[in-house]
Amino acid sequence: MAKEILQIENINATDFKNEIVKDVTQALKGYATTLQNPDNEILLTREETAKMLSVSLVTLWDWTKKDIIPAYRIGNKVRYKKAEVLTALQQMNKFVSK
Repeated sequence: MAKEILQIENINATDFKNEIVKDVTQALKGYATTLQNPDNEILLTREETAKMLSVSLVTLWDWTKKDIIPAYRIGNKVRYKKAEVLTALQQMNKFVSK
């Protein structure tokens, strides 16, 4: 494993500390934004998704092929975003009002 060396010149300790605090604060703000809605990025397996929807794997596959529920292929695995599954479920359960 190669070591990285950082050499800092012509900066005082206070300015260096302020730069670090500023960058860490920006990074944490970005991270906090993703944490506000943590379900958005949770990936579910086919089995977890089918269980959550109380359907068989065959039904889930059929809905995936019909683009009712979006799926993502990661290598040879299929995953579903939890938020998108819940949205699709809401769409399926809407009653058409006349």
